[in-house]
Amino acid sequence: RTMFKSIRKFLIFQLTVNVAAVLTCFIGPLLGENVVLTVIQLLLINLAMDTLAAIAYGSEPALKEYMKDKPIPRKESIVTKSMMTEVVISAAYITVICLGILFFEPLRARFGAVDSVYLKSAVFATFMMAITFNGFNARTSHLNPFENLGRNTNFILVMVAIFVMQFIFVAFGGEALSVESLTEESWGLCSVLAFMIIPLDVVRKVITK
Repeated sequence: RTMFKSIRKFLIFQLTVNVAAVLTCFIGPLLGENVVLTVIQLLLINLAMDTLAAIAYGSEPALKEYMKDKPIPRKESIVTKSMMTEVVISAAYITVICLGILFFEPLRARFGAVDSVYLKSAVFATFMMAITFNGFNARTSHLNPFENLGRNTNFILVMVAIFVMQFIFVAFGGEALSVESLTEESWGLCSVLAFMIIPLDVVRKVITK
């Protein structure tokens, strides 16, 4: 049961990443920006999220509460309606904030008088942080996304590693990754936008339950 639940958690995480990436890269050109996330940036996102996320969710602890669940029918789909609802809402939020940085003037103005490359760097940073924060949402159906977190040391290490990696990518990627280093104010704004995916999912859980 623990293995099956871990697979579902991983699918929620991965589907959210992929749906958000597809929507962002599809809608961006329709709004006038040909490239929102570059091919190399998408490659880095997938390399980090696929490999590291598998390690994180593969180490989820076996909880006694799992034995209270009803047996899952053999013919039941591995992706449930609840999972798809979580994926759609989370992916939509990530898409909105990323495109908002580029096209929503009140939000765009918060970054100051900067060029397009700087804003796209902020988009890349926000995207990676948002999907990382969403990793906490995906690991439990309870309202508290940090419940039993201390029992999965690998998950904590992986999340910290991803945060460090995305900071290095943006701060030192330069022309190779088509990014510019962000100011402390910009990092703070990107972090707040990304973190809001956690309370958003808490609201979703309250409504659906």
